[in-house]
Amino acid sequence: MFKFIVKSFFLLFVLAVVACPFLFLFAVIDKTPAVGKPPELSFDQVKRMEQLVRLYKPDSMSVRQTRQVELFEQDLNLMAAYVASEFVDQVAIFPQIRLSDPFINISTAVKIPQTPLGEYINTACVLKIENGRPRVHSMSAGFFTLPGSLITAALSYLGQALLAPDEYKLVLQNLDALQSVAINRQQLSFTYDWNPDALNRLHESQKSMLIAPEHQDRLILYTNALAKMCSTFKKYDVNKVCVVRVIRPLFKLALEQSNVSKNPVEENRAVLQTISLFCLGRGLEHLVTEERAANLISPESIALTLWDREDLVKHFFVSAGIAVSGGSKLSNFAGLSKEVADSGGGSGFSFADLAADRAGVRLGELATGSAQKASEIQQKMAAAKTEGQFMPRIDNLPEGIMELQFKKRYSDFDSNAYTLVENEITQRINACLVYQ
Repeated sequence: MFKFIVKSFFLLFVLAVVACPFLFLFAVIDKTPAVGKPPELSFDQVKRMEQLVRLYKPDSMSVRQTRQVELFEQDLNLMAAYVASEFVDQVAIFPQIRLSDPFINISTAVKIPQTPLGEYINTACVLKIENGRPRVHSMSAGFFTLPGSLITAALSYLGQALLAPDEYKLVLQNLDALQSVAINRQQLSFTYDWNPDALNRLHESQKSMLIAPEHQDRLILYTNALAKMCSTFKKYDVNKVCVVRVIRPLFKLALEQSNVSKNPVEENRAVLQTISLFCLGRGLEHLVTEERAANLISPESIALTLWDREDLVKHFFVSAGIAVSGGSKLSNFAGLSKEVADSGGGSGFSFADLAADRAGVRLGELATGSAQKASEIQQKMAAAKTEGQFMPRIDNLPEGIMELQFKKRYSDFDSNAYTLVENEITQRINACLVYQ
């Protein structure tokens, strides 16, 4: 009898272990999405995103200060849709945020490969504002719902398990910077204490985690190689050079380094990130540890050109740098939002700039797409004699288009008139030798 009971319990245990995953999948997979797919971003929405970034970006906040942010529900949904579409390449995520004092409801529908049970996983996270601070009230996936206290405890345990004690304290310190949160008439407002010192200390402690030590060494190698070239140019009183004279030796060095590291993808990533930082006038010190930064040679200022224009170099290589760091979608959007901003009062919307953006993204995609493609790009770029081999022609591409003129001529990004110019740019990029 005892043996029978033991065998029965053991059988039930095995069945539970086998059945639980299937029960979980049955409970979370649905045939219909709880959130509909958002429409493609329009001209006005891109303009609004650019305005929000410019209004609230902390780049210029070098001293400790208190900052208040106010966002309408539609702004939150716009940013959520943008993040989901631009940062996530592998799966489709449809987010939706609803404000209902004191709750912030965040729902998502994740599209997965077709299964007999359906092709969507619907999730929801509810935050509750208590005493001016947001707390996790609950999280759910399908029929499963977990209380906020359990989620908070799990996050705390993971934080302490994955981070060193000092790093965990810094994370909590930065989270505590959020001083108050409130919802009023479909608008979320929050106040935070911006502490650059605490953020810098957290960033310094996480450098090795965010950027692998071996990749930091690659960045230093290419930065120092670029610095030596700039020094040579300066020695002969050359202050402006075609970017080919810089990019060709750097990719030749990458080709040589790949024979040692056996990793052409990462070598290319480091090269493009190095030139991107140089074009932005930013040093490498904020990306590598202090110990490694001691080995850096700071490049002297040299103007680089594409088709005799300095602005195209920045568009091209910053887009390439973002593409190999944050993804092609992010890079394309960054270039587009810059042109939208210019149309509102800057130099105007420029399809020539957009061509440089798109070409830079293409180079980034191919340079880090696979080991074989990466090696091919190294060989082609190391042998490039003219910029036309990787940068398309810009003749007859409209420039200086102001906002009202843009809307009158092209209406929006999905119009036939706009698509015609985009197709022309794509054809010119395809004609470049490096991309064939």
